[in-house]
Amino acid sequence: MYSIKAITSLTGLTAETLRAWERRYDCISPKRNDSGRRSYSQADLEKLKLLVKLTREGHAISKIAHLTCEQLREFQNQSADTNDTQPSNLFNQIIDALRQYRIERCEQLLKRALLVYEPLDYARDVLLPALHSVGQLWHEEKINIAQEHMFSSCVKRIVLTMVNNLHRPSKHNPSMLFATPSGEPHEFGILLGCLVAAAQQYTCYYVGADLPSKDIIDASRHLKPDVIVIGMVKNPPELQTLLELDRLLDFARTSETKIWLAGAGAEQWHQSPKNKGTCCELISDIDQFHAKAQQQHLLK
Repeated sequence: MYSIKAITSLTGLTAETLRAWERRYDCISPKRNDSGRRSYSQADLEKLKLLVKLTREGHAISKIAHLTCEQLREFQNQSADTNDTQPSNLFNQIIDALRQYRIERCEQLLKRALLVYEPLDYARDVLLPALHSVGQLWHEEKINIAQEHMFSSCVKRIVLTMVNNLHRPSKHNPSMLFATPSGEPHEFGILLGCLVAAAQQYTCYYVGADLPSKDIIDASRHLKPDVIVIGMVKNPPELQTLLELDRLLDFARTSETKIWLAGAGAEQWHQSPKNKGTCCELISDIDQFHAKAQQQHLLK
């Protein structure tokens, strides 16, 4: 039998993702001892390895979690042929289209992949790597800033449309407000978080990037979200961003609203000993955000 620590080491899954797969998709049923500690069999390990490999190849966990190991191996063999929705092929086609300024082709490819993936998988396995690839090409001067901006606008348009389609505002649902503070223009982290939250039936308030803390606070006082999700990508954060964050934390100390921080700048800020124990929580990746949002939903 294997502990959860051994399973995460052998499969490459985070503990948060593993628990989310168990709860949401019932892919395996680990045994528990009297204290509730999980233990995993060899069959559990083999199935998880197959699931990890297939999801990394672009298959949605929701579509394959119910399959047995034998069925997964058969599925793997059947999927050996090239598929347009597999990430590596998809990214190559997107880049080719972008270099020719065929933004409508990029949008078509992204929408085609949307039919195959669940929102979390789509955000993690398609949009994040695509944005990273396009950004890297711009840094290497293999595409220009106009092409990068066109692609970013395309992704933002698709994500906001998805959020709108998934959104079912209700006073019975928990709510989240998404923003980045002044000095922090990078918004794709909070955009994708908004998508994942909308898929979990959160009431989502997307107020955007590079906002003064007083405006985020004013919106929060009126909308009363359960959680404010703040993105901080710049590393190290700008002084203005840190000052705005201090104001947000002062607000959180006097309200019932929680603050979740995400991004490389947030990680750098959180590592400072003086910031330990503050009234906010660090989100390390989109899988942890998904799992934490599920837990928050249960508290509503």
